[in-house]
Amino acid sequence: MPRPLKILKGIVLEDMAATREKVSKLLGDSVATTEEALAQLSDCLRLLLEIDRATKADRSIVDLGARFWNDIRASNTLLHEGLILPATMMLRDAVETRVLAEYFHLHPEQAEAWQKARNRQERGHFDFKQIKGDVEDGQKWYDFWNGLSSYIHPTAKATITYRNQRPLFGHNLYLGGFYRPFDTVLIFEMQQDICINFLDSLAHWYKDYVLLDKQLLARIELLEETHRSQKSKLFARAESEQKDLDGDIKATRLSGDAVIKLFKTLDTLT
Repeated sequence: MPRPLKILKGIVLEDMAATREKVSKLLGDSVATTEEALAQLSDCLRLLLEIDRATKADRSIVDLGARFWNDIRASNTLLHEGLILPATMMLRDAVETRVLAEYFHLHPEQAEAWQKARNRQERGHFDFKQIKGDVEDGQKWYDFWNGLSSYIHPTAKATITYRNQRPLFGHNLYLGGFYRPFDTVLIFEMQQDICINFLDSLAHWYKDYVLLDKQLLARIELLEETHRSQKSKLFARAESEQKDLDGDIKATRLSGDAVIKLFKTLDTLT
């Protein structure tokens, strides 16, 4: 006889407020580092608007910088709600945006065409795979972006049940956010890494401009130091908590023998 789906998995609607509280407690003081990184990025974008004799690429970089800021903010907000998969999707968009900004910095003539385009054909198509050879560490960025893509696409290996980690969820499907300490910290750290990387890039691209003064550069350097000091501690806390959480879920799940016994019982119900 057909197996009833409810034997294999349940539908769980999480309490978003409870998930948000757990995530905030897990991330702790590290949240302030993300806020500082976003604040510094917004300062850089405002300063770029004041450039006298701006290059053809500067307007594009400001536009993309604003999109990048919103991507990181959205990803971070979703992560605090326990919506890990949507947070990853916004993170991938941030990677695309950051790489395209560097490409336009190196190829201002392409940026000008992108800004002046009247239709899709004139605007061009900046495929990640095509432009990766024109930016620093392009292959690493592409591999990272490709990894995120394989994780978020709706395939059999990347569903909302999180692939091979499904047994750790007690075979449940979750509606809304849910609490996964290690995955949460992993995405959170990626958000910070990419945001600080973009800040460093902007500082390097515009190092000859007075607008990026020593005070702002010092703030970026201090931010990097704080991020490095927090990173290992945050991962250690997440790994410890994740281990305890997985143990609790495993203890409440039917064993393989119990599932076989249950199915044999169902077979007798004809």
